[in-house]
Amino acid sequence: MTPLPHDGRDPWDLLAGARTVLAVHAHPDDESLATGALLAELSARGVRVVLVTATRGEEGEIVPGSVPAHGSRALEEIRAGEIDAAARTLGVAERHMLGEPPALAPDAAARSYRDSGMTWVREGLAGPSPDAGPDSFSLRPMDEATADLAALIEAVRPEAVIGYDDAGTYGHPDHVRAHHVSAAASARAGVPMLEVASTQDAEGFSWREQPASLEAVAAALACYRTQLTVLGTRPAVAGAAGADAVPAVLVRHVGGQDEVIAMRTGLRLSGPAR
Repeated sequence: MTPLPHDGRDPWDLLAGARTVLAVHAHPDDESLATGALLAELSARGVRVVLVTATRGEEGEIVPGSVPAHGSRALEEIRAGEIDAAARTLGVAERHMLGEPPALAPDAAARSYRDSGMTWVREGLAGPSPDAGPDSFSLRPMDEATADLAALIEAVRPEAVIGYDDAGTYGHPDHVRAHHVSAAASARAGVPMLEVASTQDAEGFSWREQPASLEAVAAALACYRTQLTVLGTRPAVAGAAGADAVPAVLVRHVGGQDEVIAMRTGLRLSGPAR
């Protein structure tokens, strides 16, 4: 049995009675990769799922052939269409960009947080890009992003904020910044934050399975033609434990890395509920 995290309270109890949750992510596709199974389950249960994304994925690589060679649409516009389609597929009720109303601090001018890019430190671990500019999400003043997210929390009034843990899935600097911004903004607003485990073997998290989310997650990921390829789905493995015991979506990222997206989520309490 997985031990309960931190203060002994199971974070899933918070979601059991939630009417609204706010999911915070760094780039288009992160909501489907990191929390797709959870968000699809919550929306199917009647929970109002609100999504806020910090950047538009401007620095991400592009799957060859997914964008017309002489097309007139900017990559940001294409990826906005992808995330719109994926969010609808997952049942997301509202989608916002950080730095735009209502995800904007009172009396502040609208601002755009740019994708910071990344470099691979080693297999499975990302680090900062040397080309990240001062307008990138990971380098802009954290107080700005925290104030913008706190404004959205005030407007949405969720029972919980869902975000990355401090590992930021694979260490992307924007994911790590999103974790710190989410923790600070949720603490400021007095709303519990639920951290999502970065890996399927992470300790200190309470785990639940979402096998009924398989079809929705596969369809949502298929919306991201510029960023990944859905290779198919995998049924639960009889007699297996952990991630292998539940259905999964198999994807190939633009860099050629294959990943198994299991219909299983680990949560732990953070911030004011920690």
